[in-house]
Amino acid sequence: MSARMWCPYRADMMREIPRVELADATAASATRRREFGETVERGLREIGFVFVHTRNVARMLPAAYAAYADVFSRPADELERYRRPGIHHLRGYTPLGVETAAACRRSGMDGEPQPDQRSCWLIGPESITDPTLPVRFPAFYADNVWPENAPAFRDHTLSLFDALNEVGLAILHALEPQLGCPDGYFADLTRDASTALRPLCYPPITTDQVGQVVWGCRHTDGNLVSVLPPSTGKGLKVKLRGGGWIEGTAPQDHTIVQVGDMLQYLTGGHLRSAVHRIDTPATPTGHSRYSSPLFIYPRADVDLQPAQRWRADPRKYPSITAAEFFEARLRSTGLSATLN
Repeated sequence: MSARMWCPYRADMMREIPRVELADATAASATRRREFGETVERGLREIGFVFVHTRNVARMLPAAYAAYADVFSRPADELERYRRPGIHHLRGYTPLGVETAAACRRSGMDGEPQPDQRSCWLIGPESITDPTLPVRFPAFYADNVWPENAPAFRDHTLSLFDALNEVGLAILHALEPQLGCPDGYFADLTRDASTALRPLCYPPITTDQVGQVVWGCRHTDGNLVSVLPPSTGKGLKVKLRGGGWIEGTAPQDHTIVQVGDMLQYLTGGHLRSAVHRIDTPATPTGHSRYSSPLFIYPRADVDLQPAQRWRADPRKYPSITAAEFFEARLRSTGLSATLN
């Protein structure tokens, strides 16, 4: 199938996030595989999100989130030891108030920045096959930072990393015929990628914080695709291209896959990264919200300039590597201490 050019918003575009069954991606039936790819492509093109039925992922979450809660509840002085601002917080712990989405840089009280009210941990691949990448891109391929006396945290995050990565790569593979890409195109782009799992902790909201803080300001993700299993609470909202916001919380046993800015760039705007946000509750809460998105990237040295088939304006889409693209995102969110 030839690649289709992006078209403006139409009244018949999707207004609900579609659901697909992951097993259909590798079904014996060519019809099921084709329909899976077509539904995925349309959902990612018209909304930027798709729900993927992944019962095996759902079974992993209770133990993983319990391990997250144990680590994030540790004393602040201990967690501080796991920070790595020198590599732009691309590994280890990041405390509350460090990250601010570009849209909230001047949206707080008196025009002051309004940081996301969350803390997180960033975990990259444990091994790669190209030994030159850590030398050329040390921040993107740094060693993981693990909390002391927390074997469950390490075990569950690595298992979840692998499971979510498998989902994301299956979605990317299903897109290849829809986008006119050769078989294995995305497998090549993501080989030795700096893909990262990001356990997130959104702390309880107190009475005086209701309506005053944001868990996640509106933004788009900066990678190829994000793979997000169900969180422990609601709050995810997705902006439709035709206007308005819809609920983005995944149905039971489903994982979200969404377009990131790199995939939008790579396809010359054919696939669109959706604006989304994480709303805080309208009433005080007594517990934290946990989430665990996986951000799939291409290899750091991949050039993201769209292929000729997309007929993209080179002035709008000049040559840029994945590393250069992401460095710009780090600056915009305040996570880069040395790239400013």
